[in-house]
Amino acid sequence: MNREKMLASSEWVMGKSKHGELVQGFVETVDSSRGIAHVFVVKSDNEEAIGRLAAIPLQRLERMSTGTFDDLEQLHDLIELALVTKDKAWFMELTAKLQEKQQTASERQSRKTRSFSARNRLGTSAIWEQ
Repeated sequence: MNREKMLASSEWVMGKSKHGELVQGFVETVDSSRGIAHVFVVKSDNEEAIGRLAAIPLQRLERMSTGTFDDLEQLHDLIELALVTKDKAWFMELTAKLQEKQQTASERQSRKTRSFSARNRLGTSAIWEQ
């Protein structure tokens, strides 16, 4: 399978530009006739490249693993990026994940408070029981 079929618009990639800069970003378009992908750069060792489109040869790119976003701060950052890029579907997906994580966290917190009981060497304290 060739890289044109492997990479699609909006996929996260990392690689090296033709100038040797390390970049991470997402694919805007793939030009299979020229063998390049136009990547919107979100991280790079060249700070001037961040926030710009870079034409990168397909053989220098590899797909990044999507992974899970356990950190709420990362999720908020991705939501910001979805807003900036006006990607409504991605925004909706990310906000649904955020709501799910917040609900899970609040359920976990409420279980912690309900199951708390003060215990000392004499046993459970009646003060905490209601």
